[in-house]
Formats: sequence, C-alpha cells, structure tokens
Amino acid sequence: MSGGNKSKMLHLTLEDFVENIPGPCALISSDYEIIAMNGRLKDYCKGDVNRKCYEILAELDEPCAVCQLRSLFKNPTVLNTDHLQARFGISCLVSFGYLQDSEGSGLLLETVRPLTDHEDTCRKALIQSQKTLSAMMEKLSGLISVSRTMMQKSSLESKIDLVISQIEKSMGAGPFLRIWIEINGKLYGRMPDKIEGTVSVQEIRVENVAKGKICANFSFEHSMLPEDEFFLQETADLIGRQIEISELETMLRFSEERYRKLASNLAKEMWSRTEALSQERSYLEGVLMSSADIIITTDLEGRIVEFNPAAESFLGYSSEEVQGRKISDIWVDSAERDRILEEVTLSGGITNYQTQLRHKSGDIVEISLTLSLLKDGEGRVLGTVGISKDVGKEKAIMRELERLNQNYMEAVHFINHEMKNSLIVIGGFVKRLLNTETDSSRRDQLEIIYHHSKFLEAMSRDFLTLADIEHGEFQIRKEHIEDFYEQVILPAMLGLKERYPNSFQSYDASMGGVGMVRVNADPRLLEVVYRNLFGNALKYGKPNGRIAYGVSFGNSHYTFNVWNEGPGVDPDEAEKIFEKFYRVKNENTSEKRGTGLGLYNIRKIIEAHGGKIWCESQPGSWVNFLFTLPR
Repeated sequence: MSGGNKSKMLHLTLEDFVENIPGPCALISSDYEIIAMNGRLKDYCKGDVNRKCYEILAELDEPCAVCQLRSLFKNPTVLNTDHLQARFGISCLVSFGYLQDSEGSGLLLETVRPLTDHEDTCRKALIQSQKTLSAMMEKLSGLISVSRTMMQKSSLESKIDLVISQIEKSMGAGPFLRIWIEINGKLYGRMPDKIEGTVSVQEIRVENVAKGKICANFSFEHSMLPEDEFFLQETADLIGRQIEISELETMLRFSEERYRKLASNLAKEMWSRTEALSQERSYLEGVLMSSADIIITTDLEGRIVEFNPAAESFLGYSSEEVQGRKISDIWVDSAERDRILEEVTLSGGITNYQTQLRHKSGDIVEISLTLSLLKDGEGRVLGTVGISKDVGKEKAIMRELERLNQNYMEAVHFINHEMKNSLIVIGGFVKRLLNTETDSSRRDQLEIIYHHSKFLEAMSRDFLTLADIEHGEFQIRKEHIEDFYEQVILPAMLGLKERYPNSFQSYDASMGGVGMVRVNADPRLLEVVYRNLFGNALKYGKPNGRIAYGVSFGNSHYTFNVWNEGPGVDPDEAEKIFEKFYRVKNENTSEKRGTGLGLYNIRKIIEAHGGKIWCESQPGSWVNFLFTLPR
C-alpha cells in the first residue's frame, strides 16, 4: 500500500482486525516481517514482534522448510489447505490466507490452530470468528453510509438526524441501545431520562478542539464490543470533518479561494477514507473465501449458491459445475439432508454433525458439519449456510491407534503369561533348594533370588490383570460367599507370607475384622483386592506399624476397609493413586519397587462388582482404603 494517510489508517484497522479474530493469527509481509499479531498468538510465542515470522512463530533461524513464502505470494491458490506443523511444543494446523490490494501487493494471513480433541471448542471458535467478521463488515458498511450521508448537500441538522438512524442500524442492538449526539450545545436524538447500563462517549473534535460528542447507552443485556467502540470513534471523526467543512463555509466571505482549496482537500480525504473502507470490506470477504473449511450456501430450494475454494479442493468440483445444482446431489444419503434440514428449520442450526459427502470421483468424504439458516438484515430466511471440516484423516488415525493398542495389549498378555509360568517354575525350584541347603551364605543368596522371583511373579499378575481388563477378557464369576474371612481374606494373607514372613504381627483389632459376611461376588478377584491392599500396607506402612481391617453394614451395601499406620497420602493425590501407572513420589516410596497397576486393577474389580473405592488419610499418621459391595 502507498500513501501516508491511507497506510496509517490501514495499519490501525489491521491491528484491530487481527485482535478480533478468535484464533491465534498474524499478518505477514513477503519479507517475513510480522505486520500485526493478535494477543492469542502472542500468548503462545512470547516473542518480539520485530523479528522474522519464522523466528517468532516456528522458533527457527531460517524460513520453514514447508513455508515457501515468496512462492505463496506469487501463487496464492496453494493457500487453501491446512499444514500440520509443530509450533510452541504442540501440533498445530497452520492455515494461510492471502489479502491482496488494488495495486497487486498484499499480506499473508497465517492462522495457527492447536490440535485438540475438544470439537466443541473448535466449533465455538469458528462460529465466533464468522460472527466477528460479519459484525465488522456491517460496521464498515455503516461507516461508508455515514461518510456518504455527511457528504450530501443538505443542512447539518438533517444529516445528523440521518446519521443517528444509520448508527443504530449498523450497531444492531435494537431496544438495548440508545444513541444521541451533542454539537455546540445542541442535542440531536433523544437522551434517556434515566441512564442504566454502559455509556460510551466519543468526542467530536475539530483541529483538536472539542465541538461535541456521540453518546451510546448500552443496557445491561447488551455489552459493548471493541468493534462498536471503533465504529463510534470513526463516526465521530467523520462528523468532526463535516463540522470543520461547515465552519469553513462561514469563512467564505473572508477568503473564498482559500475555502475552496480546503473544501476540495477535505472532500478528497473523505472519498479516500470511503474507498479505503470499501477495500477493507473486500479484504474481509477475501478472508472468508480463503477459509480452509468447506463453506457452501444454498437457496430456499436447496440449490447451491456459493461454493468456496476449500469446497472445490475437498470435493473435486469447480464452483461453476455445482452452482444451481441441488445440494442433495453431493450427499451420500440425500434423505439424511432432508431430515437434518427439518431440525435446522426448527432449532435454527446444528453443530458438529458427523456425515458424509460424495467426491466428484465417487469417493466418500467424512465431514463434521455446522449448518444454520441464512437470513437477510430483516430476518427473512434466504437459504442455508454450511461450514464443514474434513474429519476423514482424524478417524483413520483413531482407527489405527485402536488397532495398535489392541496389538499392544495382546503382546502384554502373552509376554506376562509366559513370564508368570516361568517365574512360578523358578520360584518352586529355588524353594526346594532352600529346603535342602545347609550353607548359610548360599541360603542368603537363594533367599534373595527367591524373593525377587516372587516380586516379578506379583508384577506379572498385575500386568495380566491389566491385560484382561483392557483386552476385554475381564470376567466376573460370582458365587455365594458364606464366610468372607475364610474364602477371601485368609487366602490373601497366606499369599503374602512368603514375601513378608513376619506380616500381621501388629494387627489392630479395633476395627473388628471381617467374619461370616455373606456376599454374592467373585472370591478369586476379591482375594486380588485384599492381597494388593495388604501388600501396600506392609510395603509402604510404618515399620512394625499397626494394620487393621473391618466392615460396616449399610441398607444396600457393605463398606469394607483396610487401614494401616504410616506416612499416608497427601489430599491432592487421593484420587490420582487409582490411575493407571501412577505412583506416589516421596521419600517413603522412592526406593520401593512397584508397577503402579495394583490400585488401578482393584478399582476396576470393585467397579465391575457394582461398588466404588476411595482413600482417606491423615498424612504422616495413617491411611485407610474403603470400598463398597452390594448386599
């Protein structure tokens, strides 16, 4: 762009423009210079805007390998697809849009969108972006109307009255907005008797002297947006120019020639501002056309009206080929389109609807659709506007991840099953050697081997349980348990005797234990629960500290617990300890070995029985694990 005043106004408008785009974005010149960057992108890069774009946005010392910025300026048609790049330590979709002025030069609009599974956030950001752009275009159209009104050959009073109605129409707030203008002590419009809500006041100045003001009263139901304030500032500036012209007319008797020159210059400047506003409107339309999402509009008969370049790229049709055709022609299920159109008519729109379109080649394209009614300024329905995202690649990635996870769990199950069998054989063999060995040093060595094999055997059991849970082979075989202690708790204790020979020497009987409790459950899996809870008490509890267990009776369930004296668990970790592979990190656990699966596995077992498990603790004193089972 050239021209001092024109360039200055465009710079201010572009800064305001990028700040009102919801997504992180920047405007970049062909010399890799960042012309404008909004606050959301600054939050990510935290860099100096005066450096090159690849230094700030990509943290590189030279242009990105996939960028080819100068080529993009020569051939803007390649800007219609997203590029997957690593930005700020996360994966992002980087989109490019080209903004060209009438002189053939332009700027590159780069939008950085961090990838996320939260589709609703993406949808809201997109809708807000479209609303913001639409609102800004309405404000620009309103400024053009105000500019042309102020240039009419009529009295200042009649022009100001007309400007007030144009301001109210452009700001579109209806009964939530009241506008009045004061010029040289005279009131135009109607000032409310009682002002409630937010009031914006913009001074009307001529040669830096206040001549009046524009006042806008927003009710509590309608908040003022940045573009509203910008619109009022520009309108006040235009009125100030007209007042200046009017005052110059009164000076005609002193210097008619001087008046004519000044009036001519001011008229040129106002026309220049009008043309600049028109060009900015074209820029905004260009941004919409360069969107990386599919945008298709239809009329009331379901015929295609607009078909943006992204739609051409994704579906293979040119805009000329499909204009006038029924939108149902490119739907895989045309009846489905009729059904959702009924829903849109009733509700006003749908969001994040998963469906399929047909490519010109016949291939199926999976999309996420946002469809709404297209209305004119008076609220009349003109047709529909659909904004779609191609989700085929994302679904293919998810299917591949599911397949890999299935293979992983099968491998874990196989490896741990074989390892467990081998460890049982090793443990039994070492046990027999211990029973016959008389040399004390060799017995000590065999004891170490035996206890390590038992640890590995317990670890393999945890992994096998995990594999069964996540491989879909986790089954509960319930039976009627007559004596909970004999069938569940005692086997769990005996299973720990070899690893902890002196276990349960400090049993605290204050909680009463668990005796002849009758419950319908899987005793094999409940033994796993108690073996893990007792094992944690012996491993992490206070040396020779007290251990207790008990049960209480509710109307519909039993509440069982295992308590031990020891360092306990911090409150912020009480929920996390039941997550897969999570281990408490402190001086009491750093030297203890474990898989981080025990509590995760028993949570799954308890939940499969229709119960729940939780942890209570007094850090530094005790910890109590409680779980429920239906009666």
